[in-house]
Amino acid sequence: MLEKIFGKKSTGVVYIVCAGVLLLSLIGAAVYFLANYPNASLYSLFVQALLTAFSLAAISAPVFIQKRFKFFIPPFIEISLCVYSVLLFLLTRFHTETIILNSFLPAVGGFILSMLFFAFFYSALARTAEKKHRHISPLKAALFTWLTSFALMLALAGLFALAVFTAQVRSSSIQLFMTQAAHFVLGSLLFCITGYFSARSHKERFRIYSFKNPETTVKYAVEKKNKDLYTVVRNISKDRTDYKKALSYAKARYYFIRILYLTAYAAYTVHTCIAFSKMKGLGYAIGFALISSFVFTAVVYVYEYILYRKNAVNQRLRKLKIAKAVARSYSLVLLLTAMYVADYNYNKLSGLFSVGMLLFNLCLMIYNIFGKPRYYPSSKKSPKDAEETSGGAPSEGTAKEQEQSTPHEQESKTL
Repeated sequence: MLEKIFGKKSTGVVYIVCAGVLLLSLIGAAVYFLANYPNASLYSLFVQALLTAFSLAAISAPVFIQKRFKFFIPPFIEISLCVYSVLLFLLTRFHTETIILNSFLPAVGGFILSMLFFAFFYSALARTAEKKHRHISPLKAALFTWLTSFALMLALAGLFALAVFTAQVRSSSIQLFMTQAAHFVLGSLLFCITGYFSARSHKERFRIYSFKNPETTVKYAVEKKNKDLYTVVRNISKDRTDYKKALSYAKARYYFIRILYLTAYAAYTVHTCIAFSKMKGLGYAIGFALISSFVFTAVVYVYEYILYRKNAVNQRLRKLKIAKAVARSYSLVLLLTAMYVADYNYNKLSGLFSVGMLLFNLCLMIYNIFGKPRYYPSSKKSPKDAEETSGGAPSEGTAKEQEQSTPHEQESKTL
């Protein structure tokens, strides 16, 4: 199964290990926070949760692009990105002021980031050269890569300079940034030199291919003796898993997950109201706001469930989606307030629950805004549609499809 998703089993194993390390470290940070270890604060836990989410998104992006858009990405680039994301996460969270963090890690970051830039530029130049029947120029790819990395570092330096002028920054922090920036540029330059000579001797090593036509790409891989390309395209093209059916199966049980979420939300509301009741005025205000938010969210979910059961995916559902966004924004503001008050009053359990609910609500809000459906039909039928519905009989093919389709499949079509 790993070969069908990641293209190669080794890539899948590295990805699972790195993702597991990131999640386990986040769980460990939560345990440290509850156990009241030194330097364990709610702010650091929240920052670590955001870094974990960002790291998981960074290592998942190549897998998603390769699987969804059929672009072959060299496996060593994916593995390098996974390993570097874990190193960066662990060293920045658990070590401070070390030579590894200040010198070695920025150089490795410049090296790996330049590898990504080089693969993109080299692939674009190779495609252009093939169309014009010319030779590929690794020197141009290396030059564009170093200029891009240098421009990126200049942009970061500009942001840091703005922070220096607007806030009080210690001179040691300025020296540290200059040291890390120099090592980043040095690592980028080192890869540009390595990538140039490597691309001259192995022209297929850094190529990113589109394999929307797997048979043609496999023949090309055999011709060029590119084992990685052949293995990845062959494994992914053999995947016959119906992900749409799996998604519809998951959506059919999505409402059960929402019931669990509402149960957790209710438990969190009760716990927070009891914990904050000792604060009198502010505690009563937060409790009332949380209860109203829970009731509003529950009503919205129930009404949405009724619309989906009636297959009423129309403008009413669009208005409901707007209402959900408002409810989610309201909940996020309340959770931020509860998190701040809990941290200020040293209520560890309330603070931890607030962080978890905050991140979960933030993810749901992003899905609510950018998820499907995006277009909604009008709730009022046109005269033509009304005549077809009342007087006209459906076609035989349509009737058979409706009879043969299951309720879950019909619901997935509306989703």
